[in-house]
Amino acid sequence: MIRAQGFYFCLSWILYNLSYIHGSYKFNSLKCDILAPEMGYVKQCLIKAIDRKHNMINIEAILNKTITEFEIHFRMVKREIGGWHPFLYDMRMDICQFFKNRRKFFIPNLIYSFLKPFTNVNHTCPYLVGTEMRLWHWSPDEDGVIAKFPVDHGQYGLQTTWYINKVTTLKINGSVLFFK
Repeated sequence: MIRAQGFYFCLSWILYNLSYIHGSYKFNSLKCDILAPEMGYVKQCLIKAIDRKHNMINIEAILNKTITEFEIHFRMVKREIGGWHPFLYDMRMDICQFFKNRRKFFIPNLIYSFLKPFTNVNHTCPYLVGTEMRLWHWSPDEDGVIAKFPVDHGQYGLQTTWYINKVTTLKINGSVLFFK
């Protein structure tokens, strides 16, 4: 009985303190590397300033071939002493299957909910030749992110590898600073 009360006290204390973590996000870096230029090209990959504490990302790519198979491997990392270390998620997913039934993929669907209003990548395969795929004017909703992912202040990164028609095509890596 005492152990259960102690557990619930510790849990409620942690949740109470996590609810008071506030801060701002600022993108530190963004790099887009094309590994298979025959598949397409990146027209734009940059960070734009909004004000001193906020900025946004613009990524725009044009397809040279039709996509029938589309996978992304994404990995979240955190910068600590000794460099970047795995943090929370490391998964590979089929985007065509994801858009057929998003509810089946809980974590990717949660992440996509933050991106959805800013992207035109919103349907299942195929994506046709000449299609412009973009993430435009994206800056994360700070309160929304903290509500879903209660993280501490620090520097976080997202490393992605994109596979189109089973060919490693693109790597997009970026980092964000979460500060007080």
